[in-house]
Amino acid sequence: MSNNLTVIPGDEGSPVIIHVPHSSQLIPPAIRADLILTDEELADELNEATDTATDQIALTALAHVRARPTIVINDHSRLVIDPERFPDGDPAEAFGRGAVYTRACSGVQLRAEPYPRRAELIEAYFRPYSDAVTDAVENRLNACERAIVIDLHSYPEKPSGFEDAAAPRPPLCIGTDPQHTPPWLIDAARGAFSSLGEISENTPYCGTYVPLRYLGTDDRVSSVMIELRRDTYLTDPRTSNTGSIAQLGRNLATLIDAVSDRAADV
Repeated sequence: MSNNLTVIPGDEGSPVIIHVPHSSQLIPPAIRADLILTDEELADELNEATDTATDQIALTALAHVRARPTIVINDHSRLVIDPERFPDGDPAEAFGRGAVYTRACSGVQLRAEPYPRRAELIEAYFRPYSDAVTDAVENRLNACERAIVIDLHSYPEKPSGFEDAAAPRPPLCIGTDPQHTPPWLIDAARGAFSSLGEISENTPYCGTYVPLRYLGTDDRVSSVMIELRRDTYLTDPRTSNTGSIAQLGRNLATLIDAVSDRAADV
């Protein structure tokens, strides 16, 4: 455990890492002071931006797996830093949603532009987080010679201001990477979550998380993004449906077991 994230070690023989980067609403007071939103506006922003209860889904899966995965949970809101953006030159910088957001989901200003503390937040929050997740992947590579990241997210039923309003928004979106998401991993994700019905790939969100050290260079690292539409398991932006969380935990456990078995056979 660190000041930036919680790492729950799994069984030594499991190559799987569940990455939960956006489940927290925690913002340190010194960072909150720089956000140009009233408390009510910030509460609304957090409701829209937070992947609420995805940490609960990850933890629920532990009761159903044969081999426990490593779980990595970001302890801070993505409004502090977004650990899944590139620290420099991310395309989302064009609309204020890079590693340090300057725009809210609606497009209104969130921080001063340019933000004078950006480099400070990158050094204090982004890089230590990135290093810790990289270490978790390296640990699995050393133990299993494979690392399989399941990148767990959710998204609201209605599109945010920066999104393509015409893009399909099915109950499940699977995000992939051309090098790091093999077809068998996509098939495993589809099979595990088939009870949700309609499933898309890379819409409305695309890609999946791979630590920069391994991105595009190490085929031993596989990754798939699971994007759950929030109305499938939330009764309102802050309240989870207990039965739905339990079912999604079982779905996730099915995926964990499937990819663990596949890795053992390779």
